[in-house]
Order: sequence, then structure tokens, then C-alpha cells
Amino acid sequence: MKKLSLIIIAAALCSACTKNYPVANYDIIPQPKEVKLSEEKSFVLSQKTVVYYEDGLQREAQFLSEYVDDILGFAMDVQAYQDQANGIVLKLDSEDFDQAEAYEINVTPKQVTIKGFDAAGVFYGIQTLRKSLPISQLTTLNSQLTLNSKLSTLNSQLPIGTIRDYPNFAYRGMHLDPCRHFMDLDSVKIYIDMLALHNMNQFHFHLSEDQGWRIEIKKYPELTEVGAWRSGTVIGHNGNLYDTIRHGGFYTQDELRDLVRYAAERHINIIPEIDLPGHMQAALATYPQLGCTGGPYEVWRRWGVSDDVLCAGNEEAMQFVEDVLNEVMDVFPSPYIHIGGDECPKVRWQQCPKCQAKIKELDLKADGRFTAEDYLQSYVMNRMAKVVEARGRRVIGWDEILEGNVSETAIIMSWRGTEGGIEAAQKGHDVIMTPSSHLYFDYYQSEDIANEPNCIGGYLPVERVYAFHPLPEELTPEQQRHIIGVQANIWTEYIASFRHVQYMAMPRMDALAELQWNNPEERDFDAFVERCRKMAQLYDLYHYNYAKHIFNPQAWTDTVVPNLATRKPITLREQPAEKYAFKGAVVLNDGELGRSAYNSGRWLGFSGTPLDAVIDMEQNATVTNVRFRALVKKGSWIYNPSQAKVLVSDDGTTFREVAQKSFPISGWADKDGIFTYELEFEPASARFVEVVINGHDLPEDHDGYGHPAWIFVDEIEVW
Repeated sequence: MKKLSLIIIAAALCSACTKNYPVANYDIIPQPKEVKLSEEKSFVLSQKTVVYYEDGLQREAQFLSEYVDDILGFAMDVQAYQDQANGIVLKLDSEDFDQAEAYEINVTPKQVTIKGFDAAGVFYGIQTLRKSLPISQLTTLNSQLTLNSKLSTLNSQLPIGTIRDYPNFAYRGMHLDPCRHFMDLDSVKIYIDMLALHNMNQFHFHLSEDQGWRIEIKKYPELTEVGAWRSGTVIGHNGNLYDTIRHGGFYTQDELRDLVRYAAERHINIIPEIDLPGHMQAALATYPQLGCTGGPYEVWRRWGVSDDVLCAGNEEAMQFVEDVLNEVMDVFPSPYIHIGGDECPKVRWQQCPKCQAKIKELDLKADGRFTAEDYLQSYVMNRMAKVVEARGRRVIGWDEILEGNVSETAIIMSWRGTEGGIEAAQKGHDVIMTPSSHLYFDYYQSEDIANEPNCIGGYLPVERVYAFHPLPEELTPEQQRHIIGVQANIWTEYIASFRHVQYMAMPRMDALAELQWNNPEERDFDAFVERCRKMAQLYDLYHYNYAKHIFNPQAWTDTVVPNLATRKPITLREQPAEKYAFKGAVVLNDGELGRSAYNSGRWLGFSGTPLDAVIDMEQNATVTNVRFRALVKKGSWIYNPSQAKVLVSDDGTTFREVAQKSFPISGWADKDGIFTYELEFEPASARFVEVVINGHDLPEDHDGYGHPAWIFVDEIEVW
């Protein structure tokens, strides 16, 4: 009975649209640079339409037919090009364009021509046409059924005119980490399809980690027998509890070659990453002789940064990496090979006789800017760069590889903000911008994290992605040309399923696509949201999971009861960390409360320095109480304060202490969250109130032991 109802509805829809077919809309993501339309009669896309292709474009023609079948319910016939062809013509015309991947769509009443500088340009023209097609109620009904039981088909009108378009950045990437949580090949292929839908051409595939080795290496088979599997996983955000569920998996070289072909058909290059010399504990668990201590090691069950890294003074370890990279390059034809270089602690090297002997052999010395061990890492990275370059490839490394002597040909992936990218471009390196502040898609998309799936932390709404400018103003036009691309990253410590990956990626991927393709100087977020609605229809059609925050905005802002400090002049004697400074001191008494996302802009973050704030209440008042809110997220190195004190003054110069209180450090058994701390004291008359808040050092049972903990403070109230 339910199926019959759907058929009746579909029949009514088809009857209603036989004379006035739904019209395509070229207002898509990424937005084409030039669209010129006329009022002539439209081109009707129907079952009778034929796709004609020139030599080398048959697969593109098949893609177009498949996309139309997905959306309108019919597959078009595909034929080699003929003169006087009426239908859709795919052709190459490099002389009509100034750059690779450019395309033009010309629509007349009888013919649609999609021509490109190259096959990739034709493919992106096809994506534009695909995203322009009307997704109707009929399409929605069809998508709910199997492909073999579609209800009907639907013609479409294509407005007459011309679209000319090209990308601003040659490198347009997305990253995926299947090491922390393994993703099967079918899921990875869907991920590649998602990239193609968003006009992306680079897939950064992270294949080695402390928590799992994911690529078959024939010379070292134990890497996938041992290193691909961990015996359990930490529960929560790096507490002391672990499950006992064996987790892992790997990709064979044949599977990866098939994946390379799959991506190449969609004009996507796969960039493999073997992260070295840190993030290698899965390899060390397999071959403990490659580490400085000899182990024993385990495939790491927790998240974070392990002190155990490859022994840079051990020739066997260096030969191991060279062998691995050569096999990786046998599988992946990518012009780029990512060799990591991030988050490599030097504590083992400082104590390792082999590493110290290598430092002496190479005559490496600290120079006030970098340590001898920093230069030892440069030796490792440059040695591996030569292995890669010997086969005609280029290395990519995270921005830490700038800390020493970096290979002149290395491409820098700037993730710790944009500063590394700026420095690299000024030195003549090509740069890919991927700052965590704007392009780490493993961060929360909403401050209401109680209703969000778990993730690593942070806060990154679509608006912030859309607002990012990849070309820093600090660079000259010549230096800006070294910014070759933009990429977003998805790390999977807390993302255990592919459905969760999709949710974290979209619709932030829409904003990323706009940055990569257009880098617009003037942006209209409201107009962008409307274009996202059309993309969401495609997500629904393909059953992609995605976040819907931008379509259902909620203006929830928690506020405090106004008090003597609310919105009064406030200054800081010590400044917060630059990346957690946001609007500055006013955040502390603006009356608006932060939620659990520490980088939402409503908290100030301090590490190694106290929060020292002076509030001018603008007139004398009697005060008896000071309260403040602090965030605790122990896995993110954010702890409760160690001590707070209150001082008062009549003139803003001479202060006297009226209260002091100490707070024991939170243990792993204590809950994370937002807590209010209160200091009460005898009534005191004052105009100025100074609040000083100190942090703890990280405890011995924490991965960051020896470093100061972060303190994140929001609202300071004075009563």
C-alpha cells in the first residue's frame, strides 16, 4: 500500500511538470566566476538527449550520464563525437583557456557544449551541470527506493547562456586519517566521491601512526601482522581506562592501486603520508630495534604524542624508512609524498648514545634558535627527501620541518596557524594552508556539545571556515604565489565511523570548496547558506550524513546576572596565548557565558602565565565576593586553577589583597566540565578589583607531564 501511494504521488508530479519542466540553477558551490544568461528558449534535457565525447573523454561522458540518472532518473546514451550533433558535447580546447582545469559551458536551445583546457576541466564543467540540475520531490522519492525500482523520470530545462570558470588554487585537498580508527575501502571511495562533488583534486591519505599501521609493505610483512592492530583503546579523552576491543585493519598494495585508479578517474591525486620520525610507535611495536630504547613497545592504545620515536642514529631505522617510502612510491604515482615531521619529541634522542653519536658525526650544534636534536631531525627529513626526489617526486611536510635546515624543494603544510606558511613562503617554499584554527574538521561545529557527537574538542563553525583568507596580507604578491593550495583535515581519534566522518566534513566542505576554487575577496555568508541548501539536497540524494546547524540557527546565548563587573573597563597585566586571545579582556566580563568549546571565542586561554585582570567599576562600591568560571578538559591539557586571589584598590595603583584560595588539581576520576570558583571576603570598599588566577603543572600521570596546564577562564563576576 505504501509503494502504491508513492507511485500515485510520482505520477501527479510528472503530470504537473510535462509542460513546464523544472529549471536548472547555476547558483552552485563553488560559485562559477562568470555566468551570462539570455532569455532564449531553454535546452530540454530528456531521455532522448545524447552525450557525445571527443577522444579521451569517454569516462567523463559516462560520469555525466550516471549523474543525470541519479538526479533525473534516466541514463543518457553515450556516443563518440559526430558533426552536427544535437545533445551534450564534451570536447577539449586548450587554446581557449589560460590555465589547467578551466572549463566553459555553452547552452543553446539545441546543444550543450562543455569544453575544457583538459579532461579535468571538462570534469569540473560536468560537476557544475550536475549541481545545477533541479532535485525535485520525485528525485527524493526515487532516492528512497532501490535503483531497480525507480518510479519515473523527469526532464529538466537548462537556461541558455555561457559559464566560464577556473580554479584559483591548483592544490585543493582534503585529508583523512584511517589510522586512529580504520575506514574500509568502500567508505574511502565514497570519501573520494565527496571530494569530486566539491571540485577537489588532492586526497591526503594518512597511512601510519602510533595507533595503527595501514599499508602493506612487502619487505616488512609484520607491519600489518602486528602494527596494524591494537589491543584496546583509551576510553574518553585520555583517561586511565581502556577497553579490550582489538581494533585495526590495513590496505593491501593491490587494493591501494585500485583506489588510485578510482581517484584518478575523478581527477583526484592520492597523496600518501608516512609520518616520520615521530608518530611511529606502531612500527616500533613491530620492530623494537628501530627505537632508541629497544622497547618493549605496544601499538599505542591512547591518543596524543608518544615520546618513543625512530632512532635517528640507527642506520637500520633509516634504511627501514627508505625501504617503506620506495614501496609507497611503487603504489602511489603521486607527484607529492608526505613524510610528516610533526610532533616529534626529542627526549629519547637526548639520552640515546646512537643519536648523540650521529649528532657528533654530523657536527650538529645548538645555535640559540634550534637545538642539536632539531638539526638531527632535519638530517632525517632531508635524507628522506632525497629518496623521494630521486624518483622525481616532491616531499610535503608539516610546518615543524622548518625548525632546522629544511630541503629547499619541500612543500610546507602550515597547520599550527598561518605563521609557518608565511615563513615558508618568505623563504621561497611552496605552501599548503591548513591551519587548525579554521580547517581542522575534527573540531565541534556547535557550542552545544552535549547534543553533538564526540570529538577531539575545539570549536569550528561553518562561518569560521568561510571567513578564512588563505593569502596572508603579510606576504608580497610574489610570495603569495607560493601559496599553492588549501586543505582541511579530519583526524579520527574520536571519530569511529564513516558516518561520523561525513557529519564532521559537511557542510564545512562547502565553505572549503569556495576557498579553494574562488578565494573571494567579498563574501556573502547568507547567499552562501542558500547555495548550501542545494548541496544538502544532493547529500540527501546520496544518503550522505551531514550537519544542519547553518540551516537551523539557534540564537542561544547564556548570560549572567548583571553584577558590579559586567561590561566595565577591564585590562590584563598578562596577555593570553595568541591563538586563544580572541576579543581580549572584554571576554571576561561581557555578560555572555562560554560553553564547552574552548576555542569558541568566549574563553581566554593561558599557559605558563597567570590570568591577571583589573576591573574598573567606575565608582567606589562595597565588594564581598568574586566568582569566575573555568573549563576543565584534562585530555586537552586544560585543568582547573591552582590558586586565585583578589586584590582591591581605590586609585588603580596601590592594591591590597583581600582573599586567596587554593584548589587541588583535578584527577582522572573527576569529571570534566565548566566549574564556578568563588572567593568570599570581608566587605571592602574599592573602585578597582584585581583577580589573579594561576594554573597547575600537568601531573605525572598525564602525557604532558612537565609542562604547564592550560587554564581557560570566562566570566568574572564581582558582588
